[in-house]
Amino acid sequence: MRTKRFWISTLAFAAFLGLSAMAASCDDDADGDAPPAKPTYATKSEEAPIDDLDILTLESFPPQYNLRIVSGLPSGCAVFDKAEETGRSGNTIAVRVTNTMPDDAEVACTAIYGTKETTLALGSDFTSGETYTVNVNDKSVHFTAQ
Repeated sequence: MRTKRFWISTLAFAAFLGLSAMAASCDDDADGDAPPAKPTYATKSEEAPIDDLDILTLESFPPQYNLRIVSGLPSGCAVFDKAEETGRSGNTIAVRVTNTMPDDAEVACTAIYGTKETTLALGSDFTSGETYTVNVNDKSVHFTAQ
């Protein structure tokens, strides 16, 4: 005959397993790299605020350059969209960084400011000793090619 203690421990173990399974099913992606869920409202693309810019020089021959961008996510509804080079003219490079935002003023968003760090390859097609300007939305960074 089974004791009362046996049944209590069996029920407690079963509850533990059930809660563990529920917790695991709620954890979509422990690394935080899963794509965001598609919103149920209309969205629009708009320029992201730029918080920081750096030029990274890779140790290669010829030197290659990367642009490190820290862009803002101005609300809980903002989702990073893309960072792309949009053109070059002389020694000036244009880059555009965008977020996706609700296209309806009635959508309520949390007032939480987040950031997204992105690295964009600029390549190696630069003349040594010349200064270049990279314009990213409303900010700029300058570098002299090696």
